Amino acid sequence: MITIAITGGIGAGKSTVTDHIISRGFTVIDADRMSREMTGPGGKAMPYIMEHFGPDFINADGSLNRGAMRDLVFQAPKYKKILEEGTTKVVLEDIEKIRKEKEAAGEKALFFDIPLLFETHQEDRYDQVWVVTADYEVRRDRVMKRDNIDPQIIDLIMDSQSDEDVKVSKADAVLYNNGSVDELKAAVDRLLEAI
Repeated sequence: MITIAITGGIGAGKSTVTDHIISRGFTVIDADRMSREMTGPGGKAMPYIMEHFGPDFINADGSLNRGAMRDLVFQAPKYKKILEEGTTKVVLEDIEKIRKEKEAAGEKALFFDIPLLFETHQEDRYDQVWVVTADYEVRRDRVMKRDNIDPQIIDLIMDSQSDEDVKVSKADAVLYNNGSVDELKAAVDRLLEAI
C-alpha cells in the first residue's frame, strides 16, 4: 500500500485537494477532523483540556472554545506545546492505527491530510509527501474571507507554521494553488495518474 501525506499552510487549498481525491474513489484520513472530534462535546481530549487549561476554554456544550484557545496558543506559544501533548500526539497515534487497519484490508493507496506534518516531524512515515501551496497574500485573503479571523491572528498562525519554501523543498510533489479550482483539480489528477 502506498501512503501519501498531503500538507500545506492554512489557506493553501488542502480541503479542495482532498475532496477531489475522495471524489476519485480514494480514502483520505483527515487529521484536522480527528482533532475536532476529540475536542468536541464528550471528546477524548476534553478532560485533558479541562485539567490543563480550565473551564474558560470549554464551551457550554462541553466542546473546546476554539477561539479562546487559538488566541491563547498563538499569543503565548508555550501553551501550544501543552495543547499538542493532549491532542496532536493522540491524533498521530490514531492515524497509525487506521493505517495498519487499511493495509490489512488490502487498500492500495491511502491519503492523509496532515496540516502540521513537518511541524510534528512525521514526513518520513509516508511514501510520498504532497504539498499544497499558494502565495502568502492569497492564503491570508482566503482565510480572512473563510473564517472571519482577525488579520493579526492569521499572521500569527501563518508565521507559526513551517516556512512554505521549506515545505516545498521537502515535498515529493507540489500543488501550486494560485489559480482556479479547475487548474488545481487537473494538477491533482495528473499526480493520481502517476501513482
